[in-house]
Amino acid sequence: MLREQIADSLKAAQKGQDRKRTSTLRLIHAAIIDRDIALRGKGKDRADDEEVLDILAKMVKQREESSALYAKGGRQDLADQELTEIDIIKEFMPAQLDDEKMDSVIAELIEETG
Repeated sequence: MLREQIADSLKAAQKGQDRKRTSTLRLIHAAIIDRDIALRGKGKDRADDEEVLDILAKMVKQREESSALYAKGGRQDLADQELTEIDIIKEFMPAQLDDEKMDSVIAELIEETG
């Protein structure tokens, strides 16, 4: 389960004294806990993997927007920090298809369905 992968990575980052990674993973963990609390009011016990992926996608989008604003404002150091966090978050998300692979999949589907 995705939740356990994140927890294991957090423990490893803490043991390895990787402060940036630990900080980012703690943010992810806190966002998941917040979602769990919100779901309790709706009668659901905890967030499933789909909801965790939704949380991660929102976190990536927020950081992309922040990075662009920091770069525009001449704060490349902060923009780079946001990009580093994006890389860490994306480790737990499924790989996205590139344009070439997407075209290939679409062509196969068109061929199958006529």
